[in-house]
Amino acid sequence: MRLALLLLLALQASAPAPSAPDPFAALRDQWAKDLHAKHIDDSLAQYSDDADFISDAGRTHGMGALRQLFQTITTTFDSDLTFTSQRVEVSGDLAYESGTYKETLLNRATGKTQHMSGDYLTVYHRMKAANGNAVWLIVEQVWTGAPPE
Repeated sequence: MRLALLLLLALQASAPAPSAPDPFAALRDQWAKDLHAKHIDDSLAQYSDDADFISDAGRTHGMGALRQLFQTITTTFDSDLTFTSQRVEVSGDLAYESGTYKETLLNRATGKTQHMSGDYLTVYHRMKAANGNAVWLIVEQVWTGAPPE
């Protein structure tokens, strides 16, 4: 009996802990859907007014510059983007998420496709919205990528 109890305890201790739910999965998926649907205002609603977007092309700062960047992207390309989150950490009103992405871009003018992949890091800050509810907003987003295939 004692051996069975010890074996049961050992098996429970070695079982993987249940993974915590990803608090940013819905935001990340909605961001990709909005980009695909070319809903610029919905995409921008996920950013703070002074957010930065950093890529191999450089740093884009603030809502006006982000709007211009998203407008250029959505008028130039059709995108099929998927994220694979690998790490999420939350500490108070700050959080970050990192992972990988894969994207197929269709150039609307030429009909040519590009297959992209790389890594991303998104930093969130929990802020009060106009309605008084707390929302997570992107304050910094970094994308790296391999040259297009």
